[in-house]
Amino acid sequence: MTKTDDLQLEFRRTFASYLEGFLPFEYENKTYRLINSYIASPWRRCDVCGNYPIKYVSVIRSSDGRELHVGNKCLDQMTNREASKWLRRFWTKLDNVTRNRKYIDGLNSLLTAFRNREFEFQITREDAEKLQKTLARMSRGLNPTRKQQQLADLYMKKMLK
Repeated sequence: MTKTDDLQLEFRRTFASYLEGFLPFEYENKTYRLINSYIASPWRRCDVCGNYPIKYVSVIRSSDGRELHVGNKCLDQMTNREASKWLRRFWTKLDNVTRNRKYIDGLNSLLTAFRNREFEFQITREDAEKLQKTLARMSRGLNPTRKQQQLADLYMKKMLK
């Protein structure tokens, strides 16, 4: 498994824990639970308010098994929480990890080789620390800054030569 695969698995475990810990709530005299969330493609219509399009969809299930696909606004109103904020951040971070796969896996390999002194070229300790911070940032689901990306590109190109 690559570093990116490990991170995606970790993010999905966090998501599963969030869903498990989400308390049941009442809507139209029935008890519902949040059972899933996804990014719709194609976009959907909210089963509660009819709003279209909704991109971020949450699936809730009643105690009698009825499932509703709802948008962020309805989810927040029904649960009386800002659940959609956490879910949007989760999907954004997971998407960032996926999009930054090249950097995450490349920097992980680069830094492992640096620690094992397996290079024909030198990486300064200062640059190695910057690259480690870049990897840590992307591992949290954040995008690298422009300077971080430029430094990563510089060393990853050297590594390929």
